[in-house]
Amino acid sequence: SENLIQSMSLRPSSLLFGGNETPLGLHRSRDHNKNKHFSKTGLKKKLKYLIPIAGLACIFGTFMDELPGGKLKSFNLRLLRTFHAPEELQEWIDHELELGWNSPPAEWLKDLCPEVVEHFIRFPSAKNNTAGAAEGLPFMPTEQAAQSVCTMKIIQSIAASLNSRLYLHAGSHLGAVVHGQIIPWDDDLDAIMDYRKKKGFAAICEGDGIVVHPSGVRLRCVKHFNAYKVWLHYEGMVKLTNDKMPWYSPFVDLFFYKIEDGRFWELLTDGRKRDDDNSLNYALSEYFPTRPYYFAGIYLLGPQVQIVEDRYKLEVCKMSNYNHRLEKRVHQNFQKIGTMDCEHLAKRFPFKQLGEDVIKMDGDDDPNGTVKLFPWKAADMSTVLIPPLSIEQREEWYDSPDSDGQRITDALENHANINEVEIDNSISPQNECTGPLKVVELNTERGRWWMESVNLVKDADVIILNEMDIGMARSDNQHTTRLMAHFLGMNYAWGLEFVELTPGVYQDRYDANGLEDFHGLHGNAFLTKCTISEPVIFRDQIGQYFSSGSTPVNAGGKEKRLGGRMGMFGSITVDGKETVIGSVHKLDGFRQEVLEYIGQRDAIIAGDQNANFCKDVNLSNIVSEDGGKEMHYTWPASCNSLGDRRGDNICSNMKMVGEEVTTMPCVTEYGFSTKIGDHALTSAV
Repeated sequence: SENLIQSMSLRPSSLLFGGNETPLGLHRSRDHNKNKHFSKTGLKKKLKYLIPIAGLACIFGTFMDELPGGKLKSFNLRLLRTFHAPEELQEWIDHELELGWNSPPAEWLKDLCPEVVEHFIRFPSAKNNTAGAAEGLPFMPTEQAAQSVCTMKIIQSIAASLNSRLYLHAGSHLGAVVHGQIIPWDDDLDAIMDYRKKKGFAAICEGDGIVVHPSGVRLRCVKHFNAYKVWLHYEGMVKLTNDKMPWYSPFVDLFFYKIEDGRFWELLTDGRKRDDDNSLNYALSEYFPTRPYYFAGIYLLGPQVQIVEDRYKLEVCKMSNYNHRLEKRVHQNFQKIGTMDCEHLAKRFPFKQLGEDVIKMDGDDDPNGTVKLFPWKAADMSTVLIPPLSIEQREEWYDSPDSDGQRITDALENHANINEVEIDNSISPQNECTGPLKVVELNTERGRWWMESVNLVKDADVIILNEMDIGMARSDNQHTTRLMAHFLGMNYAWGLEFVELTPGVYQDRYDANGLEDFHGLHGNAFLTKCTISEPVIFRDQIGQYFSSGSTPVNAGGKEKRLGGRMGMFGSITVDGKETVIGSVHKLDGFRQEVLEYIGQRDAIIAGDQNANFCKDVNLSNIVSEDGGKEMHYTWPASCNSLGDRRGDNICSNMKMVGEEVTTMPCVTEYGFSTKIGDHALTSAV
């Protein structure tokens, strides 16, 4: 990590770093208790003497041989190329470094990761032949850059199948923030996942690994002292590294973490914390909530931008003095001339544009040369209506007598707006929807896997959701509804069902992994491509949900909540007609209120709800046995079964034009299956 490439553009610094625009200001922090500060004036004085010295230096390649205990020894291999000043390196990049593919992308790569190939066709990296002109420099040839990002995508699928998140880490997180891809002058990728899943991951990829493509391409990995080296291995692959190093390039450095003492710690592969200058640890409030980043055609989760700011507060573009693909060190003096002009580099490589959610190259006005990024505002976890409820306040409520549950809930209704609906109509510009509508209903079981779920619902016009978290540790403290809506380009309505006073059931606590709930909100939602209006919530009494002892509705005492089961309703316009959309979750009662709200309008109401609810509000259940249709079970569902009970229903007074479809709550990619919840999806047109 010490030798990772560091990159910051002068132009977007105010956007990325909250207005800190100090040129060449350096603040590098490996540990928040070990900060090094260099003033602008002091740095200029150092450069005054360092640049002439650097002009006397040549660049050397170095083999790095591993000694017992993970320590490295090095020796100079051979002279590669001489650069006497940063301007000479910049001149070489501007005029000699060729960009593009050396040959057409391999068919297996196009099959596995077509979106990655498309990105690098738009934004190519170096060609093999020109990178070889100064082979010690860490420029990743385009073919290898695409291959390494594809490796990352497959690792993400494996992690999800193990019920674990994969996060962008170190230099790759920096690349995502500044470039929307691997840093163009980087040559390895960095990711990090939960140490508790290390054995499961290693069992899949160690040794000969696992086949991920019919052509025989395998995902393989080797344990190193600080990370697993993970790569895609194809027939005829040339080994670039020393024979003593069993891994192949290009690879992903997969690190592991644990949460302890209120901090996020990077570990060595034997489970120990690092105790050297490369040690990385972050306050949990700085790391979470995580958010999706566009990364060379795919989306990967990563920590907050503040992590990049604190570690790489260097508003210039800087090249590493280590070549990871060859495992060779460029002579240390190269650091003195490896600092480049970002303004020049932005003409050849993509940068995030100031004030815009796009990446492009300067001077490129071709829309095809621009990539629209996931909007920064979508990652805000705060709600529009409910003010933050502190951990201390929630702990105080938890300790209150069981008899106080409804009194506290009533007080929340008065000052925390818990009966108002959060609506965002700014995402999709459509005022009206056009029929027929495809409607999908899904109980997401916390919304933890919202990003994977979009693969099952992306062609829907209306998506009705139960159990969507805001600021819960089990779902990375994200605003799951807002993220999913922006990801799909749909407007949303979200309503509170419960203020959670505990981390949840056993699996929730495992997923939380010691992280606290930042907001502790849990509710229901619906997404639509058109404008939402007239929102309303009907809420049951809290009853036994606010109980310290075991009751039939509080998971044996593991869940203590404020709020109450509820139904949330709103109106959209379809082909000129007002249509009611409702998301209900075990609502008991309110028959007359719902009937009056619907009135003479068309209606589609769905959720994890007793089938009798449809009849109670004069709507038809689309899977009603009375209609002669087969009743599909939906719970408890898995990747192998639809369960033995019906827990999810779509009710409507509109004419169906297609059969109801029940789908297992499972996403399978590269042969790895991720269970996104314990309820099957139901859908109809």
